[in-house]
Amino acid sequence: MKRKQRFFKLSAIVGCILLGAGMLLCGAGFVGMGCNWNAFTYPRGGEPVAVSSFVEADAVDSIEIHASMGDVKIERASAANPEEVELVLAENVYQVVVQHGLLLVMPQDSYTATGQNGWNWYQLLNLHSNRDWDVTIRVPEKLLDSVFVETSMGTVDLSDLQAGSVTVQGDMGDVTLDNVSASESMTVTQSMGRVTLGNCQGGSLTLENDMGGTQVFQCRFESGNLQGSYGSCDVDESSFDALAVVTDMGDIHLTRSEAAGTVVCQAAQGSVFLERFASPDITLISDMGEVSGTIAGRQADYQITVDTDMGSSNLADQMTGGPNTLEVTTNMGNIELAFEE
Repeated sequence: MKRKQRFFKLSAIVGCILLGAGMLLCGAGFVGMGCNWNAFTYPRGGEPVAVSSFVEADAVDSIEIHASMGDVKIERASAANPEEVELVLAENVYQVVVQHGLLLVMPQDSYTATGQNGWNWYQLLNLHSNRDWDVTIRVPEKLLDSVFVETSMGTVDLSDLQAGSVTVQGDMGDVTLDNVSASESMTVTQSMGRVTLGNCQGGSLTLENDMGGTQVFQCRFESGNLQGSYGSCDVDESSFDALAVVTDMGDIHLTRSEAAGTVVCQAAQGSVFLERFASPDITLISDMGEVSGTIAGRQADYQITVDTDMGSSNLADQMTGGPNTLEVTTNMGNIELAFEE
């Protein structure tokens, strides 16, 4: 009984000592931050407030944005401001550099987790519900050399842009490109979120999405390489010279689209659906799922190869057809394809 009482007394003494030490450290941190509660949630620069600034359009040939958190938007400037690039951002969050034609936007050191320039270990809460972490850039109508956007948490929205190359590297948040032209290449990589391309065109299109749906709508590219890990991939009313679509877990939809050359669609765990899809060289593969829909053209114009392990097929091998080729393979799923002239 005495041992228990002694243990409880000793625990109480140790607890009081630790509590006092914790209060002392908290007080020291509070005094070290100038007795300002906001210093625990905001870097020393203070609460971020978005302001507008302008750069001559002739001085900007390329745009590069690095945003750790917050939405990024690049859009066409209004007709009332045809000669300047407008930036709307918090100047104590982001730094802007214009050099050799490059407009570079990146976080201030105090807004990174490196412990530099005033960020200290006791600034534990660096999360906010306001919108002042966002970056908005409005560009007059002009042909840019390149556009590069990298963000860790937040949406990316690009619209009404013309550039040689467009690159978006997202992490968490939806990515939307509307009426964007990339004469050389367009590359979009996303970890978690939906990717939507509408009315876009250019040279090569490379799109990788780890977790989220993908839609390409009314687009025109010379080549397309679309890859998805978890999520469906939809290609609607678009045209390519060559197209490859691969999903690990998700369906593939090709709707009223066409390819002048080779098309390869492969779904590991998902189905492949076609609606009046047109191409002279089509390869459709589904490991666990069906292949169904309609192909624009005449069946007599195709040499057809069909292979299914577990499932039925309404098509049979046809090696006496025309110059086009159709190869369909399923491991576990039915094949139900029809031709529409």
